[in-house]
Amino acid sequence: MGSAAPPRRPALALLLTAAVVIVAGGHAEAQLILGFEPVAAGLSLPLGLVHAGDGSGRLFIVEQAGRIKVFDGTVVRATPFLDVSALVSCCSERGLLGLAFHPDYRTNGVFYVHYTNTAGDTTLARYRVSSDPNLADAASAQILLNISQPFANHNGGQIAFGPDRFLYMGLGDGGGAGDPGNRAQDLGTLLGKILRIDVDGGFPYAIPATNPFRSTPGAMPEIWAYGLRNPWRFSFDRQTGDLFIADVGQNAREEVDFQLASSPGGENYGWRFMEGTACFNPSAGCNDGTLKLPILDYDHSLGCSITGGYRYRGQRFPQYSSRYFYGDYCTGLIWAATQSGPTWSTTQLMDTPLLITSFGEDEGGELYVVHHGSGSDGTVQRLTEVSQSVAVTVDHTGTGSGTVVSAPAAINCGSVCATSFGVGAVVTLTATAAAGSVFAGWSGGCSGSSTCVVTVAGATTVTATFTAPTVTLGVSRAGTGGGTITSVPTGIGCPVTCVANYPPGTAVTLTPQADVGSSFGGWSGGGCAGTGTCVVTLDASTAVTATFVQQFFNLTVTTSGPGSVASSPSGISCGTACVAGFQPGTMVTLTAVTGAGATFSGWSGACSGSGAFCTVAMTAFRTVTAAFTTTFGGSFVDDPLVVNSTPIKAIHVTDLRLAIDRARARRSLDAVAWTDPVIVPGVTPIRALHVAQMRTALIQAYEAAARTPPTFSDPSLTTGSTAVHAAHIAELRAAVLALP
Repeated sequence: MGSAAPPRRPALALLLTAAVVIVAGGHAEAQLILGFEPVAAGLSLPLGLVHAGDGSGRLFIVEQAGRIKVFDGTVVRATPFLDVSALVSCCSERGLLGLAFHPDYRTNGVFYVHYTNTAGDTTLARYRVSSDPNLADAASAQILLNISQPFANHNGGQIAFGPDRFLYMGLGDGGGAGDPGNRAQDLGTLLGKILRIDVDGGFPYAIPATNPFRSTPGAMPEIWAYGLRNPWRFSFDRQTGDLFIADVGQNAREEVDFQLASSPGGENYGWRFMEGTACFNPSAGCNDGTLKLPILDYDHSLGCSITGGYRYRGQRFPQYSSRYFYGDYCTGLIWAATQSGPTWSTTQLMDTPLLITSFGEDEGGELYVVHHGSGSDGTVQRLTEVSQSVAVTVDHTGTGSGTVVSAPAAINCGSVCATSFGVGAVVTLTATAAAGSVFAGWSGGCSGSSTCVVTVAGATTVTATFTAPTVTLGVSRAGTGGGTITSVPTGIGCPVTCVANYPPGTAVTLTPQADVGSSFGGWSGGGCAGTGTCVVTLDASTAVTATFVQQFFNLTVTTSGPGSVASSPSGISCGTACVAGFQPGTMVTLTAVTGAGATFSGWSGACSGSGAFCTVAMTAFRTVTAAFTTTFGGSFVDDPLVVNSTPIKAIHVTDLRLAIDRARARRSLDAVAWTDPVIVPGVTPIRALHVAQMRTALIQAYEAAARTPPTFSDPSLTTGSTAVHAAHIAELRAAVLALP
């Protein structure tokens, strides 16, 4: 209810045998022929069916004009349980729309109704039963909530108690095509929402402490979920407490929304950004990732107004346990949806002439369908079993092929098939192998290799195995090099898969692919020769050898940190990673070149140590890593320096620069623009200027730390005349280490 409906088919006054054969599950499950049995007829526009949960077995039928009638298990009682027709505006999408009995109705006699009042607005009211259990006390009415409706449509209507004993209420977006006020997304209005209130916590009600928008400025605290167009029937799974919401679409799609019982609420189900799984307004880019998408939706080729139902938890049809039933008001189609992990799928069960306004559950969880009718010909139907049959399934396995047929004629398949037979039927299965194959025998419901006779007592699965004779092709690799061999048809993928079976007479094309540094030397065996592809015709099991010859070995060099590596002979010259090939036996010398402000930390892989040079013998594929660092490690190379003995090296200056940089950074001083930022061993001379710069930079760090600067020997270093001694370096080291 709530979409523009196409012309509707005439409805039956009483549907007795609208039954179809439906598969209840996987191919090996029993099948049911489902139909309806009449419960009540001659009803005036019924649109709801509720039980009281009081153990009486009664069903309460909601008529749109304002009456609630009682089905006592035998007949519909003549006197209404409650008649509020004088208070109700009817009809179209208005009227008495919802009924919910308090969880303690057996002892407190309290129930609630949701109706459109004579002003066209939504009313939620509380009533009590009288001393007669089949008659409500009309004078006990208490209005809990009135909600203004801007249009005559999209009133919602469902009310139900959740497993948390709070009352949930469904409201449409207030009507008007496309939700012109965007009310469904407005937390400042109750329209287009599911509400959640505590009817036992105060009068007229209290707000549950866990409602998601209770403390949100500008939001209505009653809101539990939003983004709904016109929720027409929601229900709680009586076993898990999960919530299913059927939301009527605009012009294109109908949807089922889902909320786990563990949800804290606050879901945005998308309207009017989306209609089902499609963008509505805007027409593209509508979902920013915060919307809760439906678990199911369908387009208007299947209907135009969804009616939500229940997750089946009854006892009559165990094949349907846990499946969610729902239908369409316009087309009378009924579906059952199945959950597999986070994914839902649906199966059409029935194509009925009913105008489905509601589903219902009795106290045992059995299902009912409410047919709206067109006046006084509305009905309530109970889902029932007309007869039962079971499936006989044939699976096909093995390397060969063949067919299986049955008598009586029903099964005729070459892969997998299933057909239903009545309980007690005798089914004879015959297997015929295809040319080049052999029937190897039955398993499952039969054994042996002759015909299989199944007396149907329950769902049965039989497996027929067909085999085909094969010959073996084996491929081996030889030589000093490496490579792969693949085949057409597939099967060989050597060195992973080097043996494969094929039908006799198969022509297999083998293709070699040499590894880097190798070449393909040729074939031998199996009638193959040369260095191209090899075609082997398999009249018998065959062995083929592929020879690969090593041409060169790859040397792979990677670096970390600011620096690069070069080689002699040439080939390697990289700052991050590079690969070069060298003739087997070549001795390759690698040189580590530090970047600005960096030190060389050392080699790993085929080299070791921290010297700038490394020699690699290319007798195999080699990998080398060179590490550079721009941070002071806390200790100095050649420590202590021996005055007049230890020669001054580039690493001594680089170490000191890193240590001074660290001391300055700790005191938020600017980095130093060092002269000759990269001191290259054996190339860059160590000059007095370098020492003077380091002294100045370190003194600035002392001053920033409010410490007395150190004094140095040869305070006036003269570039070009003052030689740099170990004492100069030692003094700087001591001063750096003395500064915390």
